[in-house]
Amino acid sequence: MKSRTVLTFLVALFMIVQSNTTYAQKLSKALDGWTLLGTREVDYTIDRDVVSLKESKVNITGLKFIVKNGTLNMHRATVHFSNGDSQEIQFDEEVNAANDGRVWDLKGNSRKIEKVTFWYDTVNNSKAKSIVQVWGK
Repeated sequence: MKSRTVLTFLVALFMIVQSNTTYAQKLSKALDGWTLLGTREVDYTIDRDVVSLKESKVNITGLKFIVKNGTLNMHRATVHFSNGDSQEIQFDEEVNAANDGRVWDLKGNSRKIEKVTFWYDTVNNSKAKSIVQVWGK
């Protein structure tokens, strides 16, 4: 009986590891050529967070917002450029692992980003806080 329980546990563990590896491989392929600009752990309230890029020397043409550990109602984001300009991004849907592949093109060709400010509230469907990653290309 004990060996059957151990075998069942090992099979379940293998399936979990395999599914996570497949997701990580798909994410890695989808992010080929992208640079992680910053990460924030977000609260379970209506809130605002900032991802700052101190001394950014990288020109960015597009952004992706990837959410781990849950779902966010992203309301909007403001991209602040090094030259003082800014661009507003309006979100029209929740952001989660199923739809985080959307690319937001930045106006004005390649731009150096100083910071990205985003407003959101969380959909509390897990006990862990959500993690927001901002990726640039």
